[in-house]
Amino acid sequence: YSSNIKMAKLNNQRLPPDEEYPDLSSHNNHMAKVLTLDLYKKLRDRVTPSGFTLDDVIQTGVDNPG
Repeated sequence: YSSNIKMAKLNNQRLPPDEEYPDLSSHNNHMAKVLTLDLYKKLRDRVTPSGFTLDDVIQTGVDNPG
């Protein structure tokens, strides 16, 4: 199961960071206050040993504007 998820992530086409960076202008949460485009660019390609990416981690903050 885990390797299927990793393969799916490997097969995804990536957009440039400027296009992938979420629009947080209407968000009122801590993530929106600290996640700058520069920080997103720096961390977006990192993957934990279990396959989590920055996009996985910030998804709840993107979905819940506060």
